[in-house]
Amino acid sequence: MKGQSSKLNQDQLLYLEKMGIYFEREGFPRMAGRIFALLLTDPGGKLSASDIVAKMHVSRGSVSTMTRFLIERGLMEKTGSPGKREDLFRLKPDALSAMFAQRVSAVQEFRELLQTGLRMTDPKSPNSRYMAEMADFYNWMESRMPELWKEWEENRNKKSSG
Repeated sequence: MKGQSSKLNQDQLLYLEKMGIYFEREGFPRMAGRIFALLLTDPGGKLSASDIVAKMHVSRGSVSTMTRFLIERGLMEKTGSPGKREDLFRLKPDALSAMFAQRVSAVQEFRELLQTGLRMTDPKSPNSRYMAEMADFYNWMESRMPELWKEWEENRNKKSSG
């Protein structure tokens, strides 16, 4: 971001930290969430590793590790820029789709774990009923997710065309 101040104000820093904490609760490294938030709010939408280091006052190694992590999860991509020697990073246009797919996978995995646990539990135990209810809920949620995604895409398409 040439010509722009590399300093973030307190509100921006707080936002990055809150996003980092959210990502951490979701099982991602906090730094990945902070970098995601920085790219999400950056006016140019593209930053080099040096830009990220300067804005966040973090180590280059941490930025390298976390940008690779975000790329591997389909949330970010590496791109170039004419006349620039350093790669730029930006959020992938389909990052939302990647995040949703990960959520679907997590729901499916948890449902499968519950069903496996159910097969090992005495059907008369109180925990068995609780586990069966949880498995039913996650099965229901998993079955609804494709429809929800379709509804979202239809809604998004209506907004973008009108």
